[in-house]
Amino acid sequence: MPIVFVHGGVPGVTPYASGPHIWGPVLERFPSATAIEATGTTVDALTQSVRRAVESKGKCHLVGHDLGGLVALNLAIEAPQLVTAVTAVASVAASPTGDGVGDFTFAYPPKPLWSRESQRWALERVSYSHHHVDNRLLDACVAAAAKQQPMTPEVYAEQFVPSVMKAKARFYEVCRSDGIKVPCQVIWGSHDPLATFDHGLWLFRGIAQRQRVAQFHLINRAGSLLFREEPAAFHQVVAAFSDAVNG
Repeated sequence: MPIVFVHGGVPGVTPYASGPHIWGPVLERFPSATAIEATGTTVDALTQSVRRAVESKGKCHLVGHDLGGLVALNLAIEAPQLVTAVTAVASVAASPTGDGVGDFTFAYPPKPLWSRESQRWALERVSYSHHHVDNRLLDACVAAAAKQQPMTPEVYAEQFVPSVMKAKARFYEVCRSDGIKVPCQVIWGSHDPLATFDHGLWLFRGIAQRQRVAQFHLINRAGSLLFREEPAAFHQVVAAFSDAVNG
């Protein structure tokens, strides 16, 4: 069963330049997997981008980080015939939205934005440990920043944010009614500064209401980029779930 990795990140908004490169060395543990470039200014556009990328592969296990997790779940709702399973990784975008205090993790980044040092700062801010923020990652992030078209504040406010809320509302409505039609798991980092343990747990509980094949895994000593910080543990969890679903 093909495994397809879908990155998160919003160009011009997320303070580090995401893309397929963000998965890093963990991909070497999945020799038959692919990491795709997801593009678009709305969740629907991103979903269609992923759909076009996987349609020729047969049914896929989608592994999505943050926004990529919401996109993967959205595709599972829209086209379950293309999806064998979904793994949502530190998917703050898919987790319930509350009325809590604002998140200041990325407040006051060093300038210029998306420079090497600015991105190093951002990557370290979302990590439990900093050992994975190496030259290879920084080189890839700087290269990605040079190619990405930043999302303007107007597009972000008028198109992107409403699309996230719409997709999230649809997702939780499906969870309460018909349920997600494919097996799902949620993986969270114990020290994710962008969202609490409860965010991940309530995302899992939403899925598990109507989908019996649902799992939740917490990886210790890891932040939002847990697949980089604890690649062995991440590989074990994803590979075991994929094998179980496929077997």
